[in-house]
Amino acid sequence: MATAASIVINDGQATPVAVTFGPEAVAPALSSFSDKTAGVPLGYRRMKVSTTFASGKNVVNRGKLAIELPVVQTVNGIQSVAYTLRANVDVILPQASTDANRKDLYAFLKNALGHALVTGALRDLDPIF
Repeated sequence: MATAASIVINDGQATPVAVTFGPEAVAPALSSFSDKTAGVPLGYRRMKVSTTFASGKNVVNRGKLAIELPVVQTVNGIQSVAYTLRANVDVILPQASTDANRKDLYAFLKNALGHALVTGALRDLDPIF
């Protein structure tokens, strides 16, 4: 089991900036990390990671990653969330899967997110047809 620590990930700006998500709440079932540079909690960017293990009749392990990026606006001196960008990844790993199987799935997921067609569809709103 990994020990919780800050997670540093580059953002998507023209000149990438390393963003630090510090542990907020830590448990195997759901760990939450936040970037508190917004200064106010409603603007904190959050990342949540969870792991659920197979047990009983449930023969799959699950890993989930969720990212939330709120965009804060100020109207008449009052800050509020204008909108929130969200991403959710749900990884399902059958109990019978091997380490090589899991590494293969992870590589496909990671590399698919960098593929031009997938990037166009998910980031640039350019559908595949």
